[in-house]
Amino acid sequence: MFGLRNGSSLGGATVEGLENQLRIAEEEIAMLTNENDSLRSLAQGGGEVSVPQEMISAIEKDYGLEFISSPVVHRIASEELGYRIEAALESRLGPQGMDDRQEAYQRIGWLDAGDKLLQQLVAVRSVGALAWFDEQTGEAWVTDRFDLKNVPDQAAMLRVLVRILLNQHFPAPVVYPGDDAARAREALHAGAASGAEGRFYADSARSIGFMPMNDNGPAERLMLSLSPFIQGITLFPAVSGRSVADTFYVKGIKEFADAFRDPPQTTFGIVLPAEAARGGEMDFPEIEDEVFLAEGAGYLGLRLWLEVTGDVGLAEEIARAWKRDGFRLFADGEMSSGVVWDIELEDKSSADKLESIARERVKAIIEMSEGRFFGIVRVSPTAVRFINTATAETLSELTEP
Repeated sequence: MFGLRNGSSLGGATVEGLENQLRIAEEEIAMLTNENDSLRSLAQGGGEVSVPQEMISAIEKDYGLEFISSPVVHRIASEELGYRIEAALESRLGPQGMDDRQEAYQRIGWLDAGDKLLQQLVAVRSVGALAWFDEQTGEAWVTDRFDLKNVPDQAAMLRVLVRILLNQHFPAPVVYPGDDAARAREALHAGAASGAEGRFYADSARSIGFMPMNDNGPAERLMLSLSPFIQGITLFPAVSGRSVADTFYVKGIKEFADAFRDPPQTTFGIVLPAEAARGGEMDFPEIEDEVFLAEGAGYLGLRLWLEVTGDVGLAEEIARAWKRDGFRLFADGEMSSGVVWDIELEDKSSADKLESIARERVKAIIEMSEGRFFGIVRVSPTAVRFINTATAETLSELTEP
């Protein structure tokens, strides 16, 4: 303004030049404001992000549900998100839960010797992430890169808001239900949120021509570097979970809500909801030593275990015959552990195929497990047992049906 009043002091400056300088200054001020907000948020332990009321109203209308309490979305530094996710995962499974799974999954063959279960689970949720939903608290977190002016950030906000809404009306059980049931619930809830995100992108494409990029950069490269097992359980909600959630969604608000009130309790039920009644406890041989972990692999765990052989079609065929299963990680010897995994299928023919492919699978595991003792046992016409022990005595004891 001083310059406009005193043109001589600006030399040859034009009004157009002044407008450009003003625009640049405004952009710098906006950038500094965002940085200041982020720093203030971090200094306050994250802070909360304002959620647009129009987005809340649209979600409530879309699902025929109202938020029981205002959705809470925190902001956190990108480098801190991984630590929060790690704490949530360990808290959910108990003090030794993740360590026991690390050991059991290696014994069974889902993980190789160099795979680190916790680190991979944290990385796949945090690297490149804009937002994350915390099932433990029912709240969401966005990173300091988050900017609601951007369409992908709007989609990320929508995704976690759907998770918050569904979690408020259909909360997770107080007691951890087991891995397969937890994966089934995650698939249904995350699948519904993924479906909402997909519809948002479709609407954006029609209205403003925006299409999400196929290359997710670091996140996509990370996914390709993970073990097939981690890839499988990570993609299950986005593929099978979204498929079943979208099926319920298109049937209408009532059918959608009913599906969440009485959801599938197994990953098998996610893939084949019409046959969701399968499942139940396995009868195990008596194990005299301490049992560290008692869990089930379910349809998903069985399929991923078999897919390593390379015949994806056969793996899917056998997994679809899954009826129930269970494994035990137990003390075996002075400083080691063993695992026994029983799998029951619907018919003898499927069990025959499982027994055959399981023997091939064990050959690959043996190559990476020097000094261990393995067995594949037919414990009934429809059930197969996998055994990995530290001692020959334990193997002999578990070989008996």
